[in-house]
Amino acid sequence: MMKRDDVAVQRWLIFGLAFSTTAAASTRLLAIFRFDGLSWLQILLLAVFSLLFFLIATSFWIACLGAYALWRNDGAEWRTLGKLDLSQLPTRRTALLVPVYHEDPREVSARIVAMQESLCASGLQELFDFFILSDSTDEGCRHAEQIACAELRRQLAGCRIFYRNRARNIGHKSGNIEDFCKNWGGLYEYMVVLDADSVMTGRTLVHLVQAMDANPRAALIQTSPLLIGGRSLFARFQQFASWVYGPMYAAGLARLQGPGGNYWGHNAIIRVRPFMESCGLPALPGRPPLGGEIMSHDFVEAALLLRAGWEVWLVPELDGSYETTPPTLIDHLKRDRRWCQGNLQHMKLLFAQGLRAPSRVHFALGIMSYLSSPLWLLLVILFVVNAIQLEQTAPATFIGRYPVLAWPISHTAAFVSIAVAALGMLYIPKVLAVVVMLRRGAAAYGGSVKLIVSVLLESVFSTLTAPIFMLAHTWFVVTILTGRNTRWGPQLRGGRGLALRSAVRAFAPHTIVAIVAGTAAWHWTPGDFGWYLPMLIGLALAIPIGWLSSLPSLGALARRHGLLLIPSETDGLPIAARVDAVLAHAEAVDRARGEALPAGEALHAA
Repeated sequence: MMKRDDVAVQRWLIFGLAFSTTAAASTRLLAIFRFDGLSWLQILLLAVFSLLFFLIATSFWIACLGAYALWRNDGAEWRTLGKLDLSQLPTRRTALLVPVYHEDPREVSARIVAMQESLCASGLQELFDFFILSDSTDEGCRHAEQIACAELRRQLAGCRIFYRNRARNIGHKSGNIEDFCKNWGGLYEYMVVLDADSVMTGRTLVHLVQAMDANPRAALIQTSPLLIGGRSLFARFQQFASWVYGPMYAAGLARLQGPGGNYWGHNAIIRVRPFMESCGLPALPGRPPLGGEIMSHDFVEAALLLRAGWEVWLVPELDGSYETTPPTLIDHLKRDRRWCQGNLQHMKLLFAQGLRAPSRVHFALGIMSYLSSPLWLLLVILFVVNAIQLEQTAPATFIGRYPVLAWPISHTAAFVSIAVAALGMLYIPKVLAVVVMLRRGAAAYGGSVKLIVSVLLESVFSTLTAPIFMLAHTWFVVTILTGRNTRWGPQLRGGRGLALRSAVRAFAPHTIVAIVAGTAAWHWTPGDFGWYLPMLIGLALAIPIGWLSSLPSLGALARRHGLLLIPSETDGLPIAARVDAVLAHAEAVDRARGEALPAGEALHAA
């Protein structure tokens, strides 16, 4: 088991390296500015640069820690919690919670069927009960859920499946889980919280229960779910990144957090009693969007468990935990809008009484994951203004009646060294991930060449979309801080690609910003235009990027050419294949029923 002293050493090491790296880069920039004397503009620029570089450096060193852990302990299991005696069979009952809100009942049912069959293969299915916790408010949707649940009970005879729909969905998902705990929590030792798109193997669920049995101080064990099932090009980029880079970052986080981990809201097992005793969520003072109901409840629940003296673990070594990803860039940004509001609410909790230091760090990093976007935009603006001032510097000054030439001194080399350092922090982790994957065997990714080509394609795509996210997140932060609230809504799980007009409507502002900013930069600082070009290209191409990446046809094209492949596609993933088979059968049955009905009744059934 990871010792607390080891965790402390690794924390000091990572943050010490991040601070040292930031100090070196900031000192380099300070040397450039100090040549002509520091202005208030340059002091502000230096402060913003240092903060953002520190965030990049922290992420970089966490990735390095994760790469080292994967390289050194390749193939070992349970490196975080310690090796378990997997021969000791669990005996305690566990509830599998599936909160739904206007989801497709066929897809939810298909995942439950696959998980139950996987549990039956373990022989321990009697220890697990399914609860479909519906917050759907549409009458037709509730009716479809009830029919699907009845069909599930018929299909999975002997499996205990319970369905409940709340009359009022107060608190949304957190309120949904709270309602379960109040009514049924006393019947179970553990609960596994899932999302509507989550699927976990029976082996994984059993191992989670064994891990809780073996660690009585653990209140929550979080898996690191991988993305599967993506069909659009955007979804395939996302899931490829999750399989190639995700394990490395998760391994680094797990070793940095130790027993002071975080909760991501799903695909985690929770000890019910401490959760009920410690995780009641208060309403934040003030009005929404920053006050009222807590949206990003998972971070807060982990913090409350840690405050009560319990342990929260991340165990990325345990596979068999999966979810899906939004199919388009627009849907991804819609989800980000909710997450942004929830994370910014944590500003009111950052200095709450009694919280442990790891929880405050989690809150701070979550807040900065969105505040960093307006700060990056501010940094660019400050650099532009500083460059304009330098362009307008008089070529000569006078001492009495005698002119003194102001010879320009080039700082290009110094700026290039800073830029190279920043780019290295961003892209070297991708190289480390490739090295780790090559050591493990690249066949599951289409072979070594296809893996490297796929990483290059993903790097280009992420570089082009970075300024799109920056502008969108900046707008989210501004609107939230000025009082515009957002509400929970159903998430799009599938999709057939965006219509071009939808992409134009969503990303026209990005294109306009690129044109206006590019024109201004060319006019005021033509000598520095090349520095802004990467950002301007991504914004200018936002419409075609958003549209083309949403197309399943391009995702299929990439797969046919062996690009952006993941192990679940090449090696096969039985539980995912079973989900697809059950869903295909359900859709075929629905089509047959629709064709058998008269036209009017078929329309009503649809």
